[in-house]
Amino acid sequence: MQIYIGNIPTSFTDADLRALAEPFGKVRAASIGMDKKTDKPAGYGFIEMPVKSEARAAIDGIRGKEIKGKKLLAKALKSDDAFFAHAQNLHGGGKGGGTFAGGKQPRGNVGPRAAGVMRRGGQRGS
Repeated sequence: MQIYIGNIPTSFTDADLRALAEPFGKVRAASIGMDKKTDKPAGYGFIEMPVKSEARAAIDGIRGKEIKGKKLLAKALKSDDAFFAHAQNLHGGGKGGGTFAGGKQPRGNVGPRAAGVMRRGGQRGS
């Protein structure tokens, strides 16, 4: 189960995030989200725990916990959640691909054709 952790102090590391969840059970992956422009921690992270009951205990134990003057947010990610795809991309997919379950990178619209860019002759697409 993937867990979103928000309001993390910017001094937190992946190891700190892992240590936060380990008292509740086995942690498969833990990583802090990074700001693409500054390459500094963005104040949120993701934890993956293989056992749902342990993950739910971690969510209950982490939510509202105060660290360095900040109350942490914690919630389970669902496949339709906006952060779910981000969590998978952060770790390169899952089963067979990276650390998170899933396997393949999301495909989505890629390249100028997908954006509907006009080509020679004024035709769109193919």
